[in-house]
Amino acid sequence: MLSEKPKRITEEEALSGSCLGKMSGGIYGGDEVSGVVFDAGSHSFRVGFAGEEYPKGDIPSYVAVQEVEPDGDVEMKEGAEPDKNIKKKRNIFIGTTKIIVPRAKTTIQNFMKDGMIEDWDMFENLLDYSYNEVLHSEAQYHPALFTESAWNDKAKRERLTELMFEKYNIPAFFLCKNAVLTAFANGRTSGLVVDSGATHTSAVPVYDGYAVTHAVVRSPIGGDVISEQLQYMLDEQNIEEEVNENEAPRWTKKKNLPEVTESYDKFMKKQILEDMAISILQLCDTPLDAEYAEKLPSAPYSFPNGFTKEFLAERIKVPEGLFDLKYLRNIPASQSTLLNVTQIATTAAGMCDIDIRPTLYSGLMVTGGNSLILGFTERLNHDLAHKCPPTIKLRVSAAPTPMERRFGAWIGGSILGSLGSFQQMWIAKSEYDETGRTIVENRCP
Repeated sequence: MLSEKPKRITEEEALSGSCLGKMSGGIYGGDEVSGVVFDAGSHSFRVGFAGEEYPKGDIPSYVAVQEVEPDGDVEMKEGAEPDKNIKKKRNIFIGTTKIIVPRAKTTIQNFMKDGMIEDWDMFENLLDYSYNEVLHSEAQYHPALFTESAWNDKAKRERLTELMFEKYNIPAFFLCKNAVLTAFANGRTSGLVVDSGATHTSAVPVYDGYAVTHAVVRSPIGGDVISEQLQYMLDEQNIEEEVNENEAPRWTKKKNLPEVTESYDKFMKKQILEDMAISILQLCDTPLDAEYAEKLPSAPYSFPNGFTKEFLAERIKVPEGLFDLKYLRNIPASQSTLLNVTQIATTAAGMCDIDIRPTLYSGLMVTGGNSLILGFTERLNHDLAHKCPPTIKLRVSAAPTPMERRFGAWIGGSILGSLGSFQQMWIAKSEYDETGRTIVENRCP
């Protein structure tokens, strides 16, 4: 039998800082057994114990997959075709230090697609790695709280529930929208959460602790698009050919390396481009002005080979595409109707009831790795100020540190999982055994 409707988390509890760093004394929240919080994103997979300030592990969502021939000899009749049904074995390499090792016949793959779990075998490998190498504990001893995108579908929610109870034998489970958890991490239960991550930027209205799912808006512009734009810029400037004047390069490429795949080469370049974006890119707090761009001071960036280059106006032109799509190059015609970051936010708010729009605009929260670009929050505030009705009080905020912006949803999960009033909201193993995986739809809104 299902338990009664769980108690709603109050704003006072969400605002309470005392819930960090200690566990509550509920059924599953005691000091002896703490819950585990998993936050799966397209860029990284965050995992750690509820009640802690930051996750214990920040694992790349990419894994290295090496195809190997099956062990043993397969008997074949003369003239027979090879059996295509014989599955090749895969070696899976997880974690940055293992992924970056060059290997032959090894592709770099991501278990996420469109903000949802796509490759379940790969996902299980990441879970095993998390329990064994990060948490150093067995799954059966810890309740598991997972974040999910606001558009996650029913089938994937039920499959995750079944996987955790059936394979990992966890004592309790809960699934929560990442936008709601980001709001909790920012001390709010209502507001508009603008999340600019690796593969997309989304705006999710949150009201009274619940995501307004019918008003979710997202667009496939994010960190990956910025990395592509940086690559175009470097290709034009022929950076790889440059050396200091009258000076020979002080490095040589390693010899006898295995022939790597295109996906490996792309992944390694992407690591540099992502670091470069955070290091030198900057957004104007107003729409890009050519005169202002020319007066902007240069910013140096040192490449892995030791070469350092000063970047000028181009460092504000590249991220401008987030707010003005005409600055994005080589965008397919099929994506000509893309929304920029400001349009994503205003469209989401406009799809909500008019009575709650002031609450959303006065509590707009920015999160995600892409928001670490210097000037992102200020630019969004400026553009929204020109779009909002004058009667609405606009307040755009972001967590003060890069860690808090990147791990917003995980931190919110850590807060939620350690609240005393939350302990009755867990789906217990006994409840799952009685009802089955469909219980997640009733218990996890």
